[in-house]
Amino acid sequence: MEAEIVYNALSNLERPGHIYAKLEESHTLDGDLLFHFPFSKETLRMVFEIKKELRQHQIPQLLERKQQYGNFILVAEKLHPAIKKRLQKEGIAYLEENGSVFINYENNYVFIESKKSIKNKKYSGKKPFTKTGLKLVFSFLINPELVNARQRTIAEKSGVSLGTVPKVIKTLKEEGYLIAHKNNYLWEDRKALLDRWIYDYEQQLKPKLFRARYELREDWQNLKLNQGETHWGGEPAGDLLTGYLRPEEFIFYSNESPVNLMKNYNLRPNAEGDLFVYEKFWKGDSGPAAPPFLVYADLILKEDKRCRETAKKIFDEYIQPVL
Repeated sequence: MEAEIVYNALSNLERPGHIYAKLEESHTLDGDLLFHFPFSKETLRMVFEIKKELRQHQIPQLLERKQQYGNFILVAEKLHPAIKKRLQKEGIAYLEENGSVFINYENNYVFIESKKSIKNKKYSGKKPFTKTGLKLVFSFLINPELVNARQRTIAEKSGVSLGTVPKVIKTLKEEGYLIAHKNNYLWEDRKALLDRWIYDYEQQLKPKLFRARYELREDWQNLKLNQGETHWGGEPAGDLLTGYLRPEEFIFYSNESPVNLMKNYNLRPNAEGDLFVYEKFWKGDSGPAAPPFLVYADLILKEDKRCRETAKKIFDEYIQPVL
């Protein structure tokens, strides 16, 4: 499927702009593309990577690619207009399957927005996980071995119904994240599963977890949280895990009642307050900060550069070793 995206993109690229490109195999990423422009006698070689789809939180990965290779270009089936604007702002070259292209590298500037539509393909996008499904996948992310426990144990430890467990495991198998091996399951490409979870978490789960906003009336670092009931998320959790971030916006993940939240942490209800309270959706005590996977998700979804830098530190130190 990915090869089809590249060949279609190169074919469609020729038609509107008379730009010719050919594919060359290489050991760098997914290969090289050699571009021939009508306005230049020079050939431009670019290292490319294929992504069927791209989400906002994956753009920092592309910035790393650009920094590493310089002559990097993303090849994608289709990009959302907001994503394309962000890529242009960051100077990241891209080529869509319909022939739309943006390149601003060295002395070469090309920007073509093709109106050509790509026919619907036989394969379809993955359906988003349900709210309970996302809770279970999160439990699997923070505890990879849980998938090989008895289904009743899985349900108890993740806080979902027993009926949810086989459905989610079946989906994970069908989509290639789980491989049956003897009497157990082995994980495959957990980084892709994390990216998938972050997207569905932002769209499907996080909005449903929101409870209220409050005004913090004292230094957040002086608050003593009820162990196992309330945890810092987002920016304060990022600071707790890395010491790199000075929080400006605050998140609680909590099971405490509104009355207890106000009483225990000296909070005042405020629709414009700087503390966002969400329902705690996992079981167990992760300490003052939410689990690193969740903190990473909250930070990587923000536009703030410092938050994204903190997210990368969390990924490198806490997440990469267990993927």
